[in-house]
Amino acid sequence: MREIQSVLRSISEGKVENNYFLMGNQPYFINLICKKLEEKLITKNNREFDLRLLYGKETSVTEILETVKSYPMFGEKQLVIVREAQYLRKEIELLIPYLENSLNQTVLVICYVNKTLDSKSKIYKSINNNSKLIEFKRLYESDVYRWISLEAKRLNLNLDPKSTMLIYSNIGLDLEMIQKALEKLSIRSNKQYTIKVDDIEKYIGFSKEYNNFELQNSIGEKKFDKSIFIINQMFKNANKNPIKTTLSVLHNFFKKIILLHSKNFNSSPKSLGIHPYFLKDYQMAARNFSLENSIKIIHLLKDTDIKSVGITDNRVDKRKELKLMLDLILDIIGL
Repeated sequence: MREIQSVLRSISEGKVENNYFLMGNQPYFINLICKKLEEKLITKNNREFDLRLLYGKETSVTEILETVKSYPMFGEKQLVIVREAQYLRKEIELLIPYLENSLNQTVLVICYVNKTLDSKSKIYKSINNNSKLIEFKRLYESDVYRWISLEAKRLNLNLDPKSTMLIYSNIGLDLEMIQKALEKLSIRSNKQYTIKVDDIEKYIGFSKEYNNFELQNSIGEKKFDKSIFIINQMFKNANKNPIKTTLSVLHNFFKKIILLHSKNFNSSPKSLGIHPYFLKDYQMAARNFSLENSIKIIHLLKDTDIKSVGITDNRVDKRKELKLMLDLILDIIGL
């Protein structure tokens, strides 16, 4: 997270590299860097001439090399973005000579989405030595909280901890959707005050009572009648509540409970990746669910996730699957 902030700050300050190689499973961050470079290097007047977009499925390294060796028409530099570069496969190695002797008039951005290069390969070593190489790895819950806080700060929004949790529990790991929600909040809310869950419900439309956060807490407190009621309410609007997001939130919740049971684990909010405000909720859940039962529930959540792949968009099916999961949790803890 710090690296992406550092790169964006450097671009804003005009410290632009000749070559960028962006790889990994976070297309949001890859697109964000491309957008930042466009904003810095390209104007409305030279966009048609000095911004070149190429796609790995449709282009070849020969065409890429011809493009990067041409001169900008109006600006000081041209920006060449190669999207879907993973489709170039082994041919990408033909870029090595250019990367080792790149031209100052061109900024080349290679977007290698949902794939990574072998760190022992010749092309990786060449890119690492001659480009700004960034690998975007899988995000965790704590990373998303931090990103929400950073984006809120950028937009001059002051979110209370429950508001941050409410946004995460409804959207999950989709950073693009989180950004859109925060931008909507920025336009409609009063920035002079701390934003609370009532504001989230009013301006974004996420229910403060019937959401994944309240569901996980009701399960953690063993209030299963409340859990069933929340599921029924949530899945009245199935499109706003994907079952995979619900299962992901519950999986992370029980994973933290398992960590709290570990004798060698430092059970601080920072180690758990949560706000200190919520520590008491996790401690209560750890008292209610033993280590053995928590591990069984993690396996149950994984099984439910596998089954959910075949579930249709019909909300009754989703509710039925989650209620069955709750029944199985009750069996596990002997209720």
